[in-house]
Amino acid sequence: MNKTAAIAVSSLAGIAAIAAIAVATPSRSAVEGLASTAQTATLNLRTYKVDKVHTSVIFGIRHQGVTNFYGRFNEIDGEFSFDPENPGAGSFNFTIATNSVDTGNSDRDRHLRQADFFNSRQFPQITFRSTEVRRSGDKFELVGDLSLHGVTKRITAEMDWIGTGSIRGTPAAGFEARFSIKRSDFGMTTYLASDGGEGGGLGNTVNLIVAVEGLAN
Repeated sequence: MNKTAAIAVSSLAGIAAIAAIAVATPSRSAVEGLASTAQTATLNLRTYKVDKVHTSVIFGIRHQGVTNFYGRFNEIDGEFSFDPENPGAGSFNFTIATNSVDTGNSDRDRHLRQADFFNSRQFPQITFRSTEVRRSGDKFELVGDLSLHGVTKRITAEMDWIGTGSIRGTPAAGFEARFSIKRSDFGMTTYLASDGGEGGGLGNTVNLIVAVEGLAN
């Protein structure tokens, strides 16, 4: 190859390298666009504090194999952040006081707080910490760690995002989540049938509804 040809080849190679770098390097406008999108997503992800007066935690369990019996917890605290357009960035963290269990009968509630059931003195709180939020059709799945009676288990709840609004000038939002657990998984076996099913004094499956209203911090 003569000197002129070598120079030409070298020049072409240099031009190709510059072009490759130009293609691989995003333009300033593209970078600014991505930054703007990320900033918008962050702005939409508002954090809400639980409004204790308008939040409910309801549980149901089979009684003597013949009916479903319901109760509630009266004290729940926590906060959540969520944007239905960006569910993966959501976060949900809640604490329930076990001594706030309420079934409408003071003697039964006292028993539920004792060692046979929630053992409120040793385990004063039920906690939930989300690890993932994902869309599932027109609903969402809320995945996280539930700690109850000294045991932590990963659960998945079906969540309806009710929506957002304003209450007395404060931004507000709400959702309802439903899930089931086996109480035996958490070491609560009093009145449980020998086969671990639903036919004992109290069934094994506990169905829960958590309806939360939150106010922006």
